Amino acid sequence: MRLHPSRLHPTFLPFLAFLAFLAFLGFLVPGSSASAGEPWIAPGNTQVRHDVQLLVDSGVIDLPVSAWPIAASDLANALGRIPEATARAPALAAAGQSQGAATSKPLSAAQLAAIARLRSLASEGDATLGVEVGVAARPTQLRTFADTPREEGEVSLYAASFVGARFGGRLQVTGAVDPDDDRPGRLDGSYVAGKVGNWIFTLGQQDRWWGSGWEGSLIMSNNARPVPAISLDRAVSEPFETKWLSWIGPWRLTTFFGQMEGSRDDYAHPVFWGMRISARPLDGLEISVERTAQLCGEGRSCNWEDFWNMFSGNDNAGENVAAEDEPGNQLASWDVRWASPIGDWNYALYNQHTGESIDNKIPRPYRSMDLAGVETWGHGSGSGSSWRAGLEWANTRCGGTEDGEKLWDCAYNNTIFSDGYRYYDRVMGHSMDGDGTMYSARFIHVDSSANTLTVLARYSRINEGGSVPDTRHSFAQGPEDWISLDLSYRRVVRSGWLEGGVGVDSQDRQWQGDEAILPRAYLTWNYALR
Repeated sequence: MRLHPSRLHPTFLPFLAFLAFLAFLGFLVPGSSASAGEPWIAPGNTQVRHDVQLLVDSGVIDLPVSAWPIAASDLANALGRIPEATARAPALAAAGQSQGAATSKPLSAAQLAAIARLRSLASEGDATLGVEVGVAARPTQLRTFADTPREEGEVSLYAASFVGARFGGRLQVTGAVDPDDDRPGRLDGSYVAGKVGNWIFTLGQQDRWWGSGWEGSLIMSNNARPVPAISLDRAVSEPFETKWLSWIGPWRLTTFFGQMEGSRDDYAHPVFWGMRISARPLDGLEISVERTAQLCGEGRSCNWEDFWNMFSGNDNAGENVAAEDEPGNQLASWDVRWASPIGDWNYALYNQHTGESIDNKIPRPYRSMDLAGVETWGHGSGSGSSWRAGLEWANTRCGGTEDGEKLWDCAYNNTIFSDGYRYYDRVMGHSMDGDGTMYSARFIHVDSSANTLTVLARYSRINEGGSVPDTRHSFAQGPEDWISLDLSYRRVVRSGWLEGGVGVDSQDRQWQGDEAILPRAYLTWNYALR
């Protein structure tokens, strides 16, 4: 049986009609049949991620949280296991009191406030209709977990709802001003989802963030726009019931098949595949393994044998497969985060280790890149506020931390797919692209009303070596040193929020022999009706 990815492209057109019907159907059914929110909690909201991580790190809830989007059903199930006494969380948090759980130590006002916010996010209720407007003077190129404007101007209309207990979706239509990819109309963030047993099938264009990092992910981030894909995920990350596997703890599996753009210079419409498994075998410890691959495309062989060669690692030409049978390009990764492994202090260590290939002798990421960080957190005394601070380092040179050969012009590049690990010319991994090093320090403060302040400082060495000019690099064609400072504040307003941010980049463009100091600013307004 042969696969023809170029013929899959039209299927995304009738999907849009079905998506519109499903999303707006939520407004026509009686209130008892429609539910609030949507099946997936997307990446991009720093306050939501902080709240979830705060509760997981303190042992209040237990579920894998290093991959986004997160299933609303998984979060709702975890919150539902908290003793019923915390149902009074909103009033207690507002009063600055603590409520003890029968099986755990008393919860702080900050934890109660986070529980209340997340219960509202994951609970059932009315459908949502909204608008989001964003404007930016020089949108940031070094994107982080935060969902800031990509273009100088963006307007999005969206509708989201569950339809009954098994179906749901989101329709989001965005118009962009003078976009870099010349595509002003977008459906990014749109999807339909259906639940069968403990599995969720999803078709759409969802942002994905894989990894414990905040300033970047080496294998899957929101730097590039989302690839249209069909995915399969566990709805609730419950442990195995058998005693032989129950030690793995809560676990999650996600896999998807997507189709990339047809305007590539290598092969039009290649298939983009990904799979990730994560588990929490010990208190505070989350371990994940990740794989992504590009294969097929118009004019290339595309059959089950090609997929098996890719999946099994038989993809290194001249080593374990003939050059004419090499299936494509793939990355492999592990991600580990451990909260307070020694002592009872509030801190966590994390590492993401990603290879441009797989070692044929020992199954492991090879020609690898690394990201590592440490973070700590705390909360105000009885105020319901909380904070998080962290340091993060990332290196995107192949073999940067390995003994042996270190390669320039390797990361996110490939001989078959000459456009590389990029979608519409933006890397799907770390935003600084290959051959870079980044050092960052961040501080996040969330008050009892969810108003969020973020301060971020970064020093980045972009495209440090290799060929100049490097025309494949999506960021700079030669070495550049950047010092970046960012300040943002999101304030909750009636039926939505307002966020503003300012920043500055000091750029030493060594390959051009010049320097520049360039300010940045953005403003985003979101208004939702329920």
